[in-house]
Amino acid sequence: MNRPSITSLHAVSQDWARALYDYVMDSGRLLVLEVDPGPRRIVHANVAFRSRFAGFADVRGQSLDRFLDGEEDLLDLPVPGDGDRPMARLVHTLLGGEACLFHAYPLETRVLLIGEVVEGADHEVVGRMGNLALDMSRLVRDLRKANQALARANALNEQLARTDALTGLANRGYFMERLAAGVAQAHSRGHRLSVVMVDLDHFKEVNDRYGHAAGDAVLVALAGLLREVVRASDLSGRLGGEEFGIFLFDSDGDTALAVAERVRAGLARQRPLEGDYRPSASLGVAELSPGEADGDLMRRADAALYAAKGQGRDRVVLAPPPG
Repeated sequence: MNRPSITSLHAVSQDWARALYDYVMDSGRLLVLEVDPGPRRIVHANVAFRSRFAGFADVRGQSLDRFLDGEEDLLDLPVPGDGDRPMARLVHTLLGGEACLFHAYPLETRVLLIGEVVEGADHEVVGRMGNLALDMSRLVRDLRKANQALARANALNEQLARTDALTGLANRGYFMERLAAGVAQAHSRGHRLSVVMVDLDHFKEVNDRYGHAAGDAVLVALAGLLREVVRASDLSGRLGGEEFGIFLFDSDGDTALAVAERVRAGLARQRPLEGDYRPSASLGVAELSPGEADGDLMRRADAALYAAKGQGRDRVVLAPPPG
């Protein structure tokens, strides 16, 4: 029988080859082997291969040449990582002399062999080789689509887990996580860092007078203002209820004061509701001191915010240094 020439399939990345391995290992039709290409020893074989050629016996550690005819240029195994291109070979088994069509897929350090027993004339073998190549290509394509969909779903879930559902800003957990990292980096590199606490004035009255949907509209309007004011390197978040926070990396107290004042003035110009409602907010600002923890920094900013409320609201107050 004339052996068909090598057939190259589409390039398959390491990840897709591993996904292919997981998918086909339980196949009842396909013969699947994982092989160490150096000593050409079997690392793992699926039930379909063991049932046909080993009576279900464990073949791990045995030489590949015990089962496949090494005198027929059987498997010029590809080097893992060398192009990651699966190759097709027609070989014969030593046990029974059956012709088998195998594809070799490079894994990280091993080679995955996927094949099936071939029966028929030369032209039928060529046809089956093409069909198997097409099946493998479709399988890899489907696995790629499934993995891409899973990656998108995971990314969306991660985004939802750190985002406030109403405003789209960072939620409290993610804000505090990023702040802690920013404080650690500021201490280690000698950078400045400041935080701004924002609390809408008389917000309960908004909900009582206009309804919770109107209150949500006010919160969303403030969130949009914060997006306009903060830089890409900064982070704004909704910390709970009508309370928001901003942390500004590499910014001193004066810079944070200016940002807070822009937020206060911008909010006063907003008209998120019909009627005579004019939103306002009280803001507290604190600059990170040497050795200060992120929790202590937030407490100073919060104290400054309540000082702003005590001084009549609709104003910005800078927290004094610790002690």
